[in-house]
Amino acid sequence: MTVYHAGDYRKHSRRGGHRGGNGGRNGRNNLDRNGRVSLGPWNPLCAITGVLAVLAGCATAARAIAPARMPEALANIPVNTLIILTVALAVVTLILVIVARLRARRAGVGHGLASTWGIIALVLALMLAGCGWAANTLFPEGVVEEKVADAAPTSTPTAMQKDVDNAFGTCTSGWQGMDASSYPGVTSIQMCTDTRVVYAVFDNSSSVGIYKAPIASKASEVLAQYQDQAGSAQYAMLTGKQWILVGERSGIENLQKTWGGTISNIN
Repeated sequence: MTVYHAGDYRKHSRRGGHRGGNGGRNGRNNLDRNGRVSLGPWNPLCAITGVLAVLAGCATAARAIAPARMPEALANIPVNTLIILTVALAVVTLILVIVARLRARRAGVGHGLASTWGIIALVLALMLAGCGWAANTLFPEGVVEEKVADAAPTSTPTAMQKDVDNAFGTCTSGWQGMDASSYPGVTSIQMCTDTRVVYAVFDNSSSVGIYKAPIASKASEVLAQYQDQAGSAQYAMLTGKQWILVGERSGIENLQKTWGGTISNIN
């Protein structure tokens, strides 16, 4: 049998009480005001970033599917930029979910609904981003296109040139045909050096979306040779269902009243 002296008992009691006091203080530090275990701000952050990721994913899908119906501020943002933003928010959400769950495991409590909703949100955001990427790849001009008036007489070249002359001025030097053999689907490309206008006619509407950028770039390159004549004039592009025209913006705006179509700037 072990015999304790009075002094030893007092020391033992003080040590035990000291340890017990520390344990109580540490336990109280992990509790919130309602006596529940506090996991810090991680769960709310999971929910917030998850919601932001879903909103970015919705914007990505909407921008890719129906760009013509988007507000101007959103329509001017490239789809790839929105995809990157959505993925970045999804990654941040995933990191916060991992931190929140590790924190809950160390505290010996459940991970909570916020981190679960965070996982659901990031999966949904990635699905929306993937939908936007697919739509933008298959339909660069959007799945839902805005209905635009189109009255260009594409089947009658002389009528087209007459309308262009009325909008830009008479082509006194005559219209010059350009080689369109390197552009399958392009019926003809015509240019007037006097009024600095180039237009192309296509045999189907799908080719317009495919060749819109390269033809606009080539037209700008050719028209730049006559920049001395143009002075400070700005070029723009008018696009229809089966035709594209590049010329000075003032003439483009006049021709739109006759043909319809959509005006876009050329950098």
